Amino acid sequence: MLLGIDEYPFHQVTDTFAAVAGSDPSWNDGHYVCAADQAGEIAFASNVRLYANNDVLDGFVCLRHRDRQYNVRVSRRLRPDMEHLGAGPLRLEIIEPLNAVRLVLDENAVGIALDVTCHTANVPYMGPIEIRRLEGRLMSERATYEITGEAEGWVEIGGERVVLERATTSFFRNHSWGYQPPRGRPVAHGAPVPAKRVPGLRQWVLFHTPHHGGFFFEDPSGRAAAGRGAVLQDDRVIPIVDVATDLEFYEGGRRVRRGSFRLTDVEATVREYEFESLGWVYCQGGGYFGGFDDGLGQGIYRGDHHFEGEVWDVSHPTTLVDPSGRSFEFEHDWAESFTLLRHAGTAGLAHYECVRVGQP
Repeated sequence: MLLGIDEYPFHQVTDTFAAVAGSDPSWNDGHYVCAADQAGEIAFASNVRLYANNDVLDGFVCLRHRDRQYNVRVSRRLRPDMEHLGAGPLRLEIIEPLNAVRLVLDENAVGIALDVTCHTANVPYMGPIEIRRLEGRLMSERATYEITGEAEGWVEIGGERVVLERATTSFFRNHSWGYQPPRGRPVAHGAPVPAKRVPGLRQWVLFHTPHHGGFFFEDPSGRAAAGRGAVLQDDRVIPIVDVATDLEFYEGGRRVRRGSFRLTDVEATVREYEFESLGWVYCQGGGYFGGFDDGLGQGIYRGDHHFEGEVWDVSHPTTLVDPSGRSFEFEHDWAESFTLLRHAGTAGLAHYECVRVGQP
């Protein structure tokens, strides 16, 4: 199958861009895009991802507004329209590679819509290729780059429009690709492997301020992932060598409320930040952790065109209420907290994933 991008001389295998080199159904490639405003009116996480070996594209928007989380999940057959990065009402447009992307969600049955353009403010960070093997067995491999910056546009909830201004709205996004089970298939019936999660506090934080962006990553397993972290300026990347945090949690100790962190870079510069929660988004509403209605998770063929969604009450730090009035909690603590950030007399925002990993 020939695609328009096959005109470009960037092929890496003896095939068109419609094919990938391996046959693993967990091979995927896609964009994770988040944004929030400093007033705490809007916060959302989204994803558009291709599963070439399953012939599937799926995506989601999970949007928080006034203690409600609005979930839209979409899926479609990938081919023949591989160059359209979207399904149903959702699409992602690459306006200028590495500099600007546009996320659009048209009107739909869940009652939300958006049109948000993300403008890169700092040098993108390309992390090391992460390969995980167990006694020679390839468990996963992944490439990722991280970008932060300013966003503008609008979001509508039930017909009410919220305008997002670049001066007070930040985005956080990454583009990743590789083999990432269980995405693209249910857990395989291979020999069991030890749990990869180690009890402790996991932090994955992307942040943006008026003068720089950055990220840091800490995992109790010692996983390196994209590295310890980096400060992202408009002309260079400065690696971080030390991270210190002081955190306060909501009652129950499972959701971060406020705190501070201190970053020391390779040049011995120390930067200090304070933050306070604006709310959280559960990506299970987008299909993570088997979150589609069929329980099979992301990358599964659900028909040539598929749409589903719902609205949750997420006013409590860990207890959710579904449309039927049923209260429930997820068995894990995973959620993306969006926080107002203070640094050196300026205000910014951070995507603060802070998870207490329990015993498997």
